[in-house]
Formats: sequence, C-alpha cells, structure tokens
Amino acid sequence: MNAVVTMKRSIFSLRIMMGCVFLLLPGSASAEFKKTKIAVLDFQQQGARNADNDMGKIVAEWLVTALVKEGRFDVIERRLLSKVLEEQQIGASGVVDADSASRLGKVLGAKVVITGSVLQFQNVVEVNARIIEVESSSIIAAESAKSTNTARLEELVVQMTDKIIKDFPLEGYVVLRDKDTVLIDLGRQTGVKRGMQFIAYREGRVIKHPKTGEVLDVETIELGDLEITEVSQKTASGVVIKEESPGAVAYGDMVRSAVQAQPATVEEQSSADTGKKEKRKARRHRRRDR
Repeated sequence: MNAVVTMKRSIFSLRIMMGCVFLLLPGSASAEFKKTKIAVLDFQQQGARNADNDMGKIVAEWLVTALVKEGRFDVIERRLLSKVLEEQQIGASGVVDADSASRLGKVLGAKVVITGSVLQFQNVVEVNARIIEVESSSIIAAESAKSTNTARLEELVVQMTDKIIKDFPLEGYVVLRDKDTVLIDLGRQTGVKRGMQFIAYREGRVIKHPKTGEVLDVETIELGDLEITEVSQKTASGVVIKEESPGAVAYGDMVRSAVQAQPATVEEQSSADTGKKEKRKARRHRRRDR
C-alpha cells in the first residue's frame, strides 16, 4: 500500500516539475506576445494640388486602419498623437526628420514611427513610407507603391501595408510536434491567420568579429516550412509542407513568418489587363484575316 502511495506521489511530483519546466521554456505558449508599438504620422502631400488637400491625412488614416486589422501591431490612437505633436511642437504634416520622429516616439513609448509622402504628378500618384526606429533614430526601411490611377489610392495603401508587414515578421516557437502537425505559440492575438506560412529554424554558430569580438550575426539553420490551418487565441496549428529531413522540425525550434508572394500591384494588374486586351485584339484580327 505504501509503495503505491509513494509511486502516485512520484508521478504527481514529476508532472508538476514538467509543468514548471514548460512554463519556463522560451517556447511556452503561456508567454505573452508583445505587439510592436507604432505611431503613424500624417503623410506629406507633394506635387499637384486639388480638392484632395487632406490626402496625406487620409492615407495615414487608411494605413492605421490596415495595420490595426492585421492584429500584430499596437497602433497609437490618432487623437493622442495629434495632442502630443502639439505639445512637442512637431509638425503634423509628416515633414519631420528621423531625430524629431524618434523624439516623438520616445514620448509616446513607440518602438517605430512611420512617416512619408503622397506624390502627385499629372496622372501618377505614388505613396512613399519611411520606417524610423525610435531607439537608433535611423530609417530602417523605406517602402513605396505607385499607380497611374489616383482613384485607386486606397489599393496603394493596402499594398504599402503588406510591404510594411514584411519588415516586421512574427517570431515564436514550436511547442508541439505530432506526426506532420505542429503547434506554435503564436495565435489570433498576434495576427496569425489561416494560410500563413512560417519558416522553422534553429540558431547555429555565433559569428563574431575576429578583432573586436563583437557579435555580428547568428547563423540560421532552416529546418522546414509550415502552413497554418487552425488558429486560436494564443496558439496556431499547421502542417509541415517542406522539411530538410524527416523529423527535422521539432519541439523548441523557432519559427518566423515567411514573406509570401504579394498580389499584383495596381500597375502590374493594369499592365496585365492591357496585355490581355491586346492579345484578344490580335486573335480577332487573325481570325478575320483567315
């Protein structure tokens, strides 16, 4: 009887220990994901002036809405942003340099500030965005989208959002592997959606400068590709669609959202449509010639 009680106690203690270890692991699904805090300034309007003199503000509003919908960013509310801009005496038109944007970001507690311009010339409209890292006061990325149709400006903003998102990949861990199914510690609250793809990888050698000893980079060993099939609040499950070797993707490996093929831009779609029309026209001419 005592032996049975002792065994039960041992099993219970082992379960508690395993639970504690799981909670302490960096890949634990209980770890809270911190969204990147972003401030979006009004875009500066350049070039032709027309009735849409608030185009820079409209673009910023659309961009904020698109980023919020993605779910992975903590976007600062526009009214709060305007108030701080006034208090800090920083122009709200988007005409700010990296230093003043960084100063604004520090006041707001933002990690990144996005500013940019809307350029109009004849029938061409181009949206440009600069992504400024608050800590270093440096431009870490610049994205642009262009079209010859000003009426499709909102589509340009959607394209811009897709480009900005790829500059901020989601990163997490594999917390379970069962045959070809995996569970990761990223879910709906971080912006994960069905169909998203992730790269599973492991860190390898640390690359240091031979003279200063400064860490320059860490080797990345890619293990396979995952595709998300089901999403819950804090986790997501998917299938292994590619693997370097059987069982290469395992519990504790890291994952990073992959940059997937972007939909055709307004310009590319317009060009494709024109090409199709020309081909159909050529075929009609050939039929008449026969």
